[in-house]
Amino acid sequence: MEIVTAPYQPAPSLRSRLLVGFAVFAPVTVLALLPIGLGLERYVVRTDDMAPGIPRGAVVLERAVPVGDLRVGDVVTYVPPASSGVEGNVTHRIVSAHGRHLLTQGDANPQIDPWPVPTSGTTVSRVVWSVPEVGFLYLALVRPGAWGGVALVLLAALAFGLAWSSGRHRSRRDPP
Repeated sequence: MEIVTAPYQPAPSLRSRLLVGFAVFAPVTVLALLPIGLGLERYVVRTDDMAPGIPRGAVVLERAVPVGDLRVGDVVTYVPPASSGVEGNVTHRIVSAHGRHLLTQGDANPQIDPWPVPTSGTTVSRVVWSVPEVGFLYLALVRPGAWGGVALVLLAALAFGLAWSSGRHRSRRDPP
């Protein structure tokens, strides 16, 4: 019987650690800081009203534009009136513009929204770009207890890494 030793595996180099760190933090940085630098606002779409074009969980990046620049077909985000019973922002397409009001409708909705969007303000947020699926992370992090879950996962990963690392070093030092 022949005994073959396993080859020594060196620790990851600084370059590989930096590449992994960049791969993890670059998308987060782009989604968090780039919109701010470009003067854009971020919203998470919480319904399927605009599916399939803008599905639930998408992050929409928007720019505040003067009301006069809005056209039929533009997708805007606004706060509906309290009497509508809808909580939070609504992202829908403009289907009609009547003087001081805009009528909107979700692409997946069969009917026009029953409330007009008042244009008494000087600007309205118009969708510039959407990123599907990324908003689920935002939604998960704003729920109560979400940060506790994130901390628990990070602590478990740290404990696993330390246990694995100490077991790996111990096996090298101990004679067979």
